[in-house]
Amino acid sequence: MQIRKGTINDLPEVRAISERANEACCVVDDTDETPVSLDHCLTNTAIEAFVTGIDSENQSVYVATRDDVLLGYVVAIHDTPEIRWIVVDPSVQGNGTGKALMITALDALTDLGVRSNVRLTVPVTNERAKAFYRKFGFMVTGPINDRHVPMLEMQRAA
Repeated sequence: MQIRKGTINDLPEVRAISERANEACCVVDDTDETPVSLDHCLTNTAIEAFVTGIDSENQSVYVATRDDVLLGYVVAIHDTPEIRWIVVDPSVQGNGTGKALMITALDALTDLGVRSNVRLTVPVTNERAKAFYRKFGFMVTGPINDRHVPMLEMQRAA
């Protein structure tokens, strides 16, 4: 597996992975929107973050590949600090891709002097992701109630 900076050329594969991941993990109750439209909204938000991150000095965007196939990506925001998106294709989850991306993003933040108080959000229903984040020292700090998908904020202490 290789980790490299994301580029605009990665966009078609980033979109496809985002669609598959959103479909696989985002179960929504009590919403007026259909799951399909919500998946589309989440995918577009992920794509926007990826594109913005590529052109920003305040963000780092990395992709994981194997044999020129994109496996996942991560977007880290420096000044917040935050892991905005970390997405791994559901077909390869559990093979170390997410771990490699998380380590790369946290190392990029550490290189900028950020060692604690990194935050991220996760769907309330995504138990697998919450367990994954806990392995990196993230703990639930509270709910986020202003979204269509019920989310939790997690933060990494020093």
